[in-house]
Amino acid sequence: MTDARPTPEEQMVKHFREHAAGEPPAHLDAFILAAAQREAPVRKPSLWQRWVQACQKPRWQVAFASLVGVALILALVQPTPEQAPGYDFAPKASAPQAKKEFAEAPAAARSLAAPAPAVPMADVAAPAQSESLNVQMAEQANVSKRAAAPLKSLDEQLREVLRLQKNGHKQAADKLLADLHKRFPDENLTARLKDLQKN
Repeated sequence: MTDARPTPEEQMVKHFREHAAGEPPAHLDAFILAAAQREAPVRKPSLWQRWVQACQKPRWQVAFASLVGVALILALVQPTPEQAPGYDFAPKASAPQAKKEFAEAPAAARSLAAPAPAVPMADVAAPAQSESLNVQMAEQANVSKRAAAPLKSLDEQLREVLRLQKNGHKQAADKLLADLHKRFPDENLTARLKDLQKN
């Protein structure tokens, strides 16, 4: 024997089937949407969004382009400040090397570089200072000697390098060779030195 009464699940399924096609009327939908839009808070556009909107308007595009153009012209036309030459007062050579260069300098340069007679108390108080003064004056004499002498040809300077190497002044020869490499970067100085040694 079967029970003809429907189960609660069947009743619920039947109820859903009866009311599944039912929708609220269109005017009720419109009323609900309008009320929701009225109650929703209005979002202010962010600064970036307002900037983008302003840039999209032709009037502001011309203004911004003009401003950028003026700034670019000013940047290109404005002169750059010239840097004052920096002076390095530190001694560049060690004391023994400077004494050696000072001894090799001609007599005229030595007389220019000779220190003035100092007060005896100053010699006793600061011998290191007077030595550094001698070194600086010797450097100045060498620089002035180089400036006064006419520029030698590359071969003459390479012969000078060979002469310095032969006399045992390796540091001075290396320094002169490094200077020549800076002044003549395109020349093959080692090959020219070998050619001059053969001659």
